[in-house]
Amino acid sequence: MKAVIIEDEAVAARRMKRLVDEVGLDVIATLSSNAELDMFLSESHLADIFFMDIHLSDGIVFDVLDKHTVDTPIIFTTAFDQYAIKAFKQNSIDYLMKPIDKDELQAAIDKHKKSKSAAVDLTALKALLTPPTQMTYKERLSIKIGDKIKSFQIADAKFFYSEDKINYMVQANNRAYPIDYTIEQLFGLLNPKDFYRVNRGCIISIHSIKDVIAYSNSRLKVVVEGNAQEIIVSRERVKDFKEWLG
Repeated sequence: MKAVIIEDEAVAARRMKRLVDEVGLDVIATLSSNAELDMFLSESHLADIFFMDIHLSDGIVFDVLDKHTVDTPIIFTTAFDQYAIKAFKQNSIDYLMKPIDKDELQAAIDKHKKSKSAAVDLTALKALLTPPTQMTYKERLSIKIGDKIKSFQIADAKFFYSEDKINYMVQANNRAYPIDYTIEQLFGLLNPKDFYRVNRGCIISIHSIKDVIAYSNSRLKVVVEGNAQEIIVSRERVKDFKEWLG
Protein backbone atom coordinates (compact mmCIF):
# COMPACT_ATOMS: atom_id res chain seq x y z
CA MET A 1 0.00 0.00 0.00
CA LYS A 2 1.19 3.50 -0.85
CA ALA A 3 0.90 5.87 2.11
CA VAL A 4 1.05 9.65 2.48
CA ILE A 5 1.82 11.28 5.84
CA ILE A 6 0.51 14.77 6.63
CA GLU A 7 2.27 16.12 9.73
CA ASP A 8 3.77 19.56 10.39
CA GLU A 9 6.09 18.62 13.25
CA ALA A 10 9.36 17.24 11.85
CA VAL A 11 10.06 14.89 14.76
CA ALA A 12 6.53 13.45 14.69
CA ALA A 13 6.69 13.08 10.89
CA ARG A 14 9.97 11.16 11.05
CA ARG A 15 8.62 8.86 13.76
CA MET A 16 5.42 8.28 11.83
CA LYS A 17 7.35 7.40 8.68
CA ARG A 18 9.50 4.93 10.59
CA LEU A 19 6.41 3.22 12.03
CA VAL A 20 4.65 3.10 8.67
CA ASP A 21 7.78 1.63 7.11
CA GLU A 22 7.94 -1.00 9.85
CA VAL A 23 4.38 -2.20 9.17
CA GLY A 24 5.22 -2.68 5.52
CA LEU A 25 3.68 0.34 3.80
CA ASP A 26 5.43 2.45 1.17
CA VAL A 27 5.54 6.14 2.12
CA ILE A 28 5.41 8.05 -1.17
CA ALA A 29 5.13 11.55 0.31
CA THR A 30 5.35 13.45 3.59
CA LEU A 31 3.46 16.76 3.61
CA SER A 32 3.75 19.45 6.28
CA SER A 33 1.00 21.96 5.50
CA ASN A 34 -2.49 22.42 4.12
CA ALA A 35 -0.97 24.14 1.11
CA GLU A 36 1.09 21.05 0.28
CA LEU A 37 -1.91 18.78 0.86
CA ASP A 38 -4.06 20.93 -1.42
CA MET A 39 -1.46 20.70 -4.17
CA PHE A 40 -1.07 16.93 -3.72
CA LEU A 41 -4.82 16.30 -3.93
CA SER A 42 -5.03 18.52 -7.02
CA GLU A 43 -2.24 16.75 -8.87
CA SER A 44 -2.04 13.19 -7.59
CA HIS A 45 -4.28 10.19 -6.91
CA LEU A 46 -1.57 7.65 -6.15
CA ALA A 47 -2.12 7.19 -2.42
CA ASP A 48 -3.84 4.11 -0.99
CA ILE A 49 -4.08 5.57 2.51
CA PHE A 50 -3.51 8.89 4.32
CA PHE A 51 -2.15 9.40 7.84
CA MET A 52 -3.33 12.90 8.55
CA ASP A 53 -2.73 15.23 11.47
CA ILE A 54 -5.84 17.35 12.06
CA HIS A 55 -4.29 20.65 13.14
CA LEU A 56 -1.48 21.93 10.93
CA SER A 57 0.46 25.17 11.23
CA ASP A 58 -1.67 26.83 8.53
CA GLY A 59 -5.09 25.59 9.70
CA ILE A 60 -7.13 22.42 10.06
CA VAL A 61 -7.05 19.82 7.28
CA PHE A 62 -10.83 19.96 6.78
CA ASP A 63 -10.43 23.32 5.08
CA VAL A 64 -8.57 21.49 2.31
CA LEU A 65 -10.57 18.26 2.34
CA ASP A 66 -13.78 20.24 1.82
CA LYS A 67 -12.40 21.37 -1.55
CA HIS A 68 -11.71 17.88 -2.89
CA THR A 69 -13.45 14.56 -3.36
CA VAL A 70 -11.29 12.20 -1.32
CA ASP A 71 -12.05 8.50 -1.71
CA THR A 72 -8.76 7.36 -0.22
CA PRO A 73 -9.02 6.02 3.36
CA ILE A 74 -7.88 8.49 6.00
CA ILE A 75 -6.51 7.65 9.42
CA PHE A 76 -6.44 10.85 11.46
CA THR A 77 -3.79 11.48 14.09
CA THR A 78 -4.77 13.66 17.01
CA ALA A 79 -3.97 14.81 20.53
CA PHE A 80 -7.62 15.50 21.44
CA ASP A 81 -8.94 14.52 24.84
CA GLN A 82 -10.89 11.39 25.77
CA TYR A 83 -14.30 13.00 25.15
CA ALA A 84 -13.46 13.80 21.55
CA ILE A 85 -12.03 10.30 21.14
CA LYS A 86 -15.28 8.81 22.41
CA ALA A 87 -17.14 10.78 19.76
CA PHE A 88 -14.64 9.56 17.14
CA LYS A 89 -15.58 5.99 18.00
CA GLN A 90 -19.30 6.70 17.92
CA ASN A 91 -18.96 8.17 14.44
CA SER A 92 -16.88 5.18 13.24
CA ILE A 93 -13.94 7.38 12.25
CA ASP A 94 -10.46 5.96 12.51
CA TYR A 95 -7.93 7.84 14.57
CA LEU A 96 -4.56 7.38 16.25
CA MET A 97 -3.75 9.16 19.49
CA LYS A 98 -0.34 10.79 19.74
CA PRO A 99 2.22 9.48 20.52
CA ILE A 100 1.45 6.84 17.90
CA ASP A 101 1.59 3.22 19.04
CA LYS A 102 2.80 0.65 16.49
CA ASP A 103 0.19 -1.98 17.43
CA GLU A 104 -2.62 0.56 17.16
CA LEU A 105 -1.25 1.68 13.81
CA GLN A 106 -1.31 -1.91 12.54
CA ALA A 107 -4.85 -2.42 13.85
CA ALA A 108 -6.08 0.74 12.08
CA ILE A 109 -4.49 -0.39 8.82
CA ASP A 110 -6.03 -3.86 9.14
CA LYS A 111 -9.43 -2.29 9.76
CA HIS A 112 -9.18 -0.27 6.56
CA LYS A 113 -8.13 -3.33 4.59
CA LYS A 114 -11.23 -5.20 5.76
CA SER A 115 -13.61 -2.27 5.40
CA LYS A 116 -16.01 -2.31 2.46
CA SER A 117 -16.14 1.47 2.39
CA ALA A 118 -13.37 4.01 2.78
CA ALA A 119 -15.73 6.94 3.22
CA VAL A 120 -15.70 9.03 6.38
CA ASP A 121 -18.23 11.66 7.34
CA LEU A 122 -15.99 14.73 7.16
CA THR A 123 -18.88 17.07 7.89
CA ALA A 124 -19.64 15.29 11.14
CA LEU A 125 -15.98 15.17 12.11
CA LYS A 126 -15.43 18.83 11.36
CA ALA A 127 -18.46 19.77 13.46
CA LEU A 128 -17.14 17.58 16.25
CA LEU A 129 -13.72 19.19 16.32
CA THR A 130 -14.56 22.81 15.53
CA PRO A 131 -14.27 24.85 18.74
CA PRO A 132 -17.58 26.18 20.07
CA THR A 133 -18.31 29.89 19.91
CA GLN A 134 -17.73 30.30 23.63
CA MET A 135 -14.51 28.29 23.75
CA THR A 136 -12.21 29.35 26.57
CA TYR A 137 -8.46 29.65 26.06
CA LYS A 138 -5.64 29.33 28.53
CA GLU A 139 -5.18 32.55 30.52
CA ARG A 140 -2.26 31.76 32.84
CA LEU A 141 0.94 29.76 32.69
CA SER A 142 2.81 28.44 35.73
CA ILE A 143 6.60 28.58 35.46
CA LYS A 144 9.21 27.25 37.87
CA ILE A 145 11.82 29.87 38.74
CA GLY A 146 14.47 28.44 41.01
CA ASP A 147 12.63 26.71 43.84
CA LYS A 148 9.48 28.79 43.32
CA ILE A 149 6.52 28.52 40.97
CA LYS A 150 5.16 31.76 39.54
CA SER A 151 1.96 32.30 37.57
CA PHE A 152 2.10 34.55 34.50
CA GLN A 153 -0.75 36.09 32.53
CA ILE A 154 -0.61 34.83 28.96
CA ALA A 155 -2.09 38.15 27.80
CA ASP A 156 1.19 39.77 28.88
CA ALA A 157 3.32 37.44 26.74
CA LYS A 158 5.02 39.01 23.72
CA PHE A 159 5.81 35.76 21.98
CA PHE A 160 6.70 32.09 22.46
CA TYR A 161 9.62 30.42 20.75
CA SER A 162 11.67 27.23 20.62
CA GLU A 163 15.46 27.12 20.70
CA ASP A 164 17.82 24.17 21.24
CA LYS A 165 14.86 21.91 22.11
CA ILE A 166 13.71 24.26 24.90
CA ASN A 167 10.51 26.33 24.66
CA TYR A 168 10.25 29.85 26.06
CA MET A 169 7.69 32.53 26.83
CA VAL A 170 8.90 36.13 26.47
CA GLN A 171 7.07 38.42 28.85
CA ALA A 172 6.48 42.20 28.77
CA ASN A 173 9.85 42.81 30.45
CA ASN A 174 11.47 40.99 27.47
CA ARG A 175 12.73 38.24 29.76
CA ALA A 176 12.44 34.70 28.37
CA TYR A 177 11.13 32.02 30.72
CA PRO A 178 11.38 28.28 29.90
CA ILE A 179 7.98 26.57 29.74
CA ASP A 180 6.81 22.96 29.76
CA TYR A 181 4.55 23.28 26.71
CA THR A 182 5.73 22.69 23.16
CA ILE A 183 4.91 25.19 20.44
CA GLU A 184 2.49 22.66 18.96
CA GLN A 185 0.67 22.26 22.28
CA LEU A 186 0.44 26.01 22.80
CA PHE A 187 -1.03 26.43 19.32
CA GLY A 188 -4.30 24.89 20.49
CA LEU A 189 -4.40 26.67 23.87
CA LEU A 190 -4.03 30.31 22.82
CA ASN A 191 -6.72 32.58 21.47
CA PRO A 192 -6.12 32.78 17.68
CA LYS A 193 -7.38 36.37 17.66
CA ASP A 194 -4.41 37.41 19.79
CA PHE A 195 -1.72 34.89 18.88
CA TYR A 196 -0.41 33.60 15.55
CA ARG A 197 2.12 30.87 14.77
CA VAL A 198 4.40 32.69 12.35
CA ASN A 199 6.67 29.69 11.77
CA ARG A 200 7.28 26.20 13.09
CA GLY A 201 9.01 27.44 16.23
CA CYS A 202 7.39 30.76 17.13
CA ILE A 203 3.97 32.10 18.19
CA ILE A 204 3.59 35.87 18.44
CA SER A 205 1.09 38.18 20.14
CA ILE A 206 -0.59 40.76 17.93
CA HIS A 207 -0.19 43.29 20.75
CA SER A 208 3.62 43.02 20.71
CA ILE A 209 4.14 43.74 17.01
CA LYS A 210 5.88 47.05 16.34
CA ASP A 211 6.61 46.66 12.61
CA VAL A 212 6.31 44.11 9.82
CA ILE A 213 9.05 44.36 7.20
CA ALA A 214 9.50 42.69 3.81
CA TYR A 215 12.20 40.03 4.07
CA SER A 216 14.12 37.79 1.66
CA ASN A 217 12.52 34.90 -0.24
CA SER A 218 9.00 36.39 -0.08
CA ARG A 219 8.95 36.22 3.71
CA LEU A 220 8.20 38.83 6.38
CA LYS A 221 10.17 39.98 9.41
CA VAL A 222 8.28 40.91 12.56
CA VAL A 223 9.79 43.54 14.85
CA VAL A 224 8.78 43.30 18.52
CA GLU A 225 8.83 46.37 20.73
CA GLY A 226 11.98 46.38 22.88
CA ASN A 227 13.22 42.99 21.64
CA ALA A 228 15.98 42.36 19.11
CA GLN A 229 15.20 38.71 18.41
CA GLU A 230 14.69 37.98 14.71
CA ILE A 231 11.18 36.65 14.05
CA ILE A 232 10.47 35.55 10.48
CA VAL A 233 7.06 34.68 9.02
CA SER A 234 7.58 31.60 6.86
CA ARG A 235 6.73 32.03 3.20
CA GLU A 236 3.75 29.65 3.19
CA ARG A 237 2.14 31.57 6.07
CA VAL A 238 2.58 35.11 4.78
CA LYS A 239 -0.86 35.39 3.18
CA ASP A 240 -2.68 34.01 6.21
CA PHE A 241 -0.58 36.17 8.53
CA LYS A 242 -1.58 39.33 6.62
CA GLU A 243 -5.25 38.34 6.92
CA TRP A 244 -4.77 37.73 10.66
CA LEU A 245 -3.27 41.20 11.05
CA GLY A 246 -6.41 42.60 9.47
